Amino acid sequence: MPASNRLVSAIFSALPGFIFLILFLGSSWPGRDYWWETYLVVLIALVMSSLILGFAFPPIIQRLGLRQSWIWILIQGLLAWIVALILLGLLNLTPLCVGQDNGDGNNNLGMCMFMTMLSAIVYSPVYLLMLVTSAMIGNWLIGRNIIAQKE
Repeated sequence: MPASNRLVSAIFSALPGFIFLILFLGSSWPGRDYWWETYLVVLIALVMSSLILGFAFPPIIQRLGLRQSWIWILIQGLLAWIVALILLGLLNLTPLCVGQDNGDGNNNLGMCMFMTMLSAIVYSPVYLLMLVTSAMIGNWLIGRNIIAQKE
């Protein structure tokens, strides 16, 4: 598999996470609340894991018999999303969340885990919609790149 196709796969796997990161940094939230460091780390991990998986996994996925590039991008993006949600859950088990003053009192473990699950429930459909859109565009570009290389 050409490196150019792997690079396109990595870029389109990371695009939804990058958009989330840009929206987060562009909002007025960073630095104001106790939890912004946690979400910043998770969003950076989402983008980085998407890029790494997007570049490393296409040859492996192709050997498994999946030739459609949109499936590679979806699998890579979903794996990166799972990594990000696990990281969010782990970070919310630490004093970055537990014991912090949230304005109504201090967070306990239950509140921090509830916020982790709520983030997953609210943002997963948005992320998946963005990932499917990105996968279709990436599939089109990879398909054009493969055709251009055969000629």
